[in-house]
Amino acid sequence: MSAVGPIELIRLRVRNLDAAKKFYGDLLKLTLVASDVQMAIFDTGQAKLVVEQGTAAPSSAIELGFTVASIEAAVAAAIAADIKILAPPATEAWGGRVAAIADPDGNRLSLIQYP
Repeated sequence: MSAVGPIELIRLRVRNLDAAKKFYGDLLKLTLVASDVQMAIFDTGQAKLVVEQGTAAPSSAIELGFTVASIEAAVAAAIAADIKILAPPATEAWGGRVAAIADPDGNRLSLIQYP
């Protein structure tokens, strides 16, 4: 097998597609590329995020990470939008700052500010 390329697509199943579309599109400001009654595809700037209607419960095995310019501003905006904060901003050993929020289904999302 030859080497694989970068991750092209991430598929996330959610119980409420409309709430997920508002969260990822309106609140996180990801660009909606395509949508129908079963799924929505968002452009993350690198990989596509496919949010798909399903019955899966949130998984602690999966965590999406999003780069932000300012961790404080991102967390303040999340609080203002009534998004659940799972972990407040903290400085990591590698020098970056990380916080965690939850999407409407309880999936964990990291907000990452690089040094």
